[in-house]
Amino acid sequence: MPARLGRYELIGKLATGGMAEIYLARLPGEAGFEKVVVVKRLLPELVASPTYVEMFLAEGKLVARLDHPNICEVHELGRDGADYFLAMPYLDGVPVGTLIAQPRDGAARERQLRVACGVIAQACAGLHHAHELRGGDGAPLGLVHRDVSPSNLFVTTSGVVKVLDFGIAKVRGTAETELGTVKGKSQYMAPEQVLGEPVDRRCDVFALGIVLFELATHQRLFKRDSEYLAAKAILEEPIARADAVDPAVPRALADVIAKALARSRDDRYADARGLAAAVADAVAPADAAAIAAAVTEDCRDELSAERTRQARVLASAPVTTTTVARPVARARRWWLAVGAAVAVAATVAVAASRSGSGPPAAVTIADAAAVTVADAAAVVPMSPPDAAPPTPQPDAAPVAVPLPTHPPPHPHPTPLPGEVSIDSQPYATVSIDGRRAGITPLLHTKLPAGHHRIHLTLIDGRSRDVDVDVPSGRAAPPVTARW
Repeated sequence: MPARLGRYELIGKLATGGMAEIYLARLPGEAGFEKVVVVKRLLPELVASPTYVEMFLAEGKLVARLDHPNICEVHELGRDGADYFLAMPYLDGVPVGTLIAQPRDGAARERQLRVACGVIAQACAGLHHAHELRGGDGAPLGLVHRDVSPSNLFVTTSGVVKVLDFGIAKVRGTAETELGTVKGKSQYMAPEQVLGEPVDRRCDVFALGIVLFELATHQRLFKRDSEYLAAKAILEEPIARADAVDPAVPRALADVIAKALARSRDDRYADARGLAAAVADAVAPADAAAIAAAVTEDCRDELSAERTRQARVLASAPVTTTTVARPVARARRWWLAVGAAVAVAATVAVAASRSGSGPPAAVTIADAAAVTVADAAAVVPMSPPDAAPPTPQPDAAPVAVPLPTHPPPHPHPTPLPGEVSIDSQPYATVSIDGRRAGITPLLHTKLPAGHHRIHLTLIDGRSRDVDVDVPSGRAAPPVTARW
């Protein structure tokens, strides 16, 4: 039997992100019925953080309330022991980024532009539905996705666009300064999001404008060598017009894109529905059938490669699950390895001792093997037997062997590296011990155990230092900069 998570049999891992792992899974039923789904599991090392758990649960609760064909639904929000997970439908298709990466076809430019407008029109419909979400009292929740990007817009082979990943979505009134709230891909952020200002639905309109520009021109608008430079371009550099980059883009469509990309939110379209209407006035959007044909024809190689990968995952079988440990924390895995070393000859007893802690949790197929003797020996090294003294030869001169006056000291164990997660609102560049580490958020940054100084700098020049002590083999408390 494969590893399970709730009702689902996990077949194999598809991807790992900053917060979660994505698995292909089966939902078995009666009389041989089964349904292939996708399961998104919160990373085990984040389970101990109430902030990350709250973000993960909030995503499931939000999407469960959104009922629209252009939003990827959630079948189930569940918990299995220490693991939190979301179950979602398996989608056959490609992310919008695959369409952007296609070459500009001179003979088919009109079709490509109509497909681009059709994709954005559907994405606008899904996001407008989300933006209009109301609470139990009927008041608007002010939901903002905040991470609209080509990787979070998916086009199925039936020509339907799905908005994915509401993991960092925000509703009106939630704190802007908590760890993880200032996120999103820097190349698709609105200026107010970069600056850490309050955001509304027009933040998503700006991101849709970027995606439409890239679909229309097949060029990245704010791609730079670093996230800092991308943010600086969004805030300061002239924003190129789509028809200047590609003369095949109609001027009317370029005008629509330019308005969606206005730096002042008051100059943009008031909502996603207004953007969709303007796009339709500029270029007749392709319908679902035309989008399906384009995906099937233009992305044939990508679809074939992905289906081959999925088939390989489905066909793969786990090595064993009788001794797979629930991946709750590093300490637990360490003790399981110790137990395996102590009871190498009693593997049945080890398996029986684990059975009392509930069914084994999800692991990848590649990692589904039981804890082996070699694994245990790597954790608990065994001392070699004392070597016998050499036998003296008849013609050899006697050798005096001094006896030790005291036993040799035990060597001090080498500290294991630890980790720390760093975030800032608004985003900041990070240096650790005088060395540049990147742009916030930085998750699970590996550091040697001990004391470290973290230096954060905002784009306006403000900076501050934070001292952190990283424990050996464990995570330090997350560092959150509030300005």
